[in-house]
Amino acid sequence: MIIDPIDLKLIRQLELEGSVAINEITNKFHITEEEILLRIKNFEDSGFIGSYGLKLFLPKITGGKWFYALVAVESTPKFKPEKSIPYLEEIVENITYPRGVCPDMSLLLYTQDLDDTYRKIYKVLGVRYAEVYRVGEYNVTVPQVLLKNDWKNIAKLFVMSKLNYMKINQILLKPKSETEVKLSSLIWSKKNRKGIISVFPNFNWSIIKNYTHLHLSVTTKMRTNDLRKVISKIGYSANITSRFKKKYLQVEFDIWGFNDLQKIISPLQDIPKLSIDGSSFAYKNIICKEWIKDYINEKI
Repeated sequence: MIIDPIDLKLIRQLELEGSVAINEITNKFHITEEEILLRIKNFEDSGFIGSYGLKLFLPKITGGKWFYALVAVESTPKFKPEKSIPYLEEIVENITYPRGVCPDMSLLLYTQDLDDTYRKIYKVLGVRYAEVYRVGEYNVTVPQVLLKNDWKNIAKLFVMSKLNYMKINQILLKPKSETEVKLSSLIWSKKNRKGIISVFPNFNWSIIKNYTHLHLSVTTKMRTNDLRKVISKIGYSANITSRFKKKYLQVEFDIWGFNDLQKIISPLQDIPKLSIDGSSFAYKNIICKEWIKDYINEKI
């Protein structure tokens, strides 16, 4: 599959929010709603979006203090996170080279104790190394009460065999049945921030032929702002994240073909105070479903 910058904008919105702000895209890129939906259908037909999964806004449902955490992992093939990590929401798999310089897997999850999560992750089979980061923090004093019928409606969405973005968009904007009306009030979106569930796609990034999201792992004594200025002079923007293993600074790029890769790496290699030690490429985003399925069944 070949994509363009409009496709990437759609992908990023689906990745971050589970839905697309149609008016925002049509106004910015001067395309129709029909074309937006056709582009997303192309993602589905090509296999880039293989299926959809549910996310629960757990703090709002249960109440109490919760953390939304990211766990960066160096793993072995024996690591099976969905079977061993509680309240795991999403698995992001990367292809890395060489091993041990970039995390090959990132886990997004809810936890009520970050330190306990850190201790437990090291007891899981297949984990060589892990770091735990706090992404968000919630303290909900009055949880949202859902009736048994609400959970039954959510269960229908969970097992819907032909769930695609056309159907999701219909439920969000033009619900046709009583069940869909109720689901539209339960699904979080920019227009419905009271929602407690979200529908997100599973991505297979290897389907895309002309684009990849690249992480370069570098060691440098340069300050982050100085490194960002150097990258800007090259003609690119980059997200610079934390140091993996307290050593390897992770620098993220959007790469459109080999030419971009060459234009980024060549000048960075010439910087005396910087060494490129490794790289990773986005491979798959997997929305976790096993514990959510059990959680919904318990509420019915």
